Amino acid sequence: MTDTVIAPNPHAEPAKALLDKIRALRAEIPRFRVELPDEKIRMAGVASVPDPFLESASVTVERSAVLQAAANSNAPTLRDAFGYSLAYEAVVQELGALQRDMAHTIRFERARAALCALDIYAIAGRMAKQKDGAELIPHVQDMRRKLKRGRRKATSQPAPDPAAPKDAVKT
Repeated sequence: MTDTVIAPNPHAEPAKALLDKIRALRAEIPRFRVELPDEKIRMAGVASVPDPFLESASVTVERSAVLQAAANSNAPTLRDAFGYSLAYEAVVQELGALQRDMAHTIRFERARAALCALDIYAIAGRMAKQKDGAELIPHVQDMRRKLKRGRRKATSQPAPDPAAPKDAVKT
């Protein structure tokens, strides 16, 4: 068979540069925290209290120095944390949209490459059947083997249910 030649990927360096920029964004985000194990679960309940409740608590703590001391907090601190969460929620939404669109872009480009490869396979298969296409036969066979290896075989019977008892009788 022929030797496989691996061409350098012209997209590797620009992708790495973009990845470095994305990673550098972490340093630019004030108060950025990496999620610790189980932290999301522990915070889920308290992070979902209604906005009007947060504002009401800040008004209440603002009126009582005794309450501020007991709560070890004050209205400016509470309002600052709440304001941060409101302001940066838009960043989360934009990053989520970027993630979805980038994933779509990758799927689109992979599909475009796959369509091109399938066209090459079909054309090479037709050309290999002609007198002057004999040199394509091993390539077509190689592509056929690799295409079959990459696809799952369809089964006529569904896989057995692992939760079903082994001694169950089919009706």
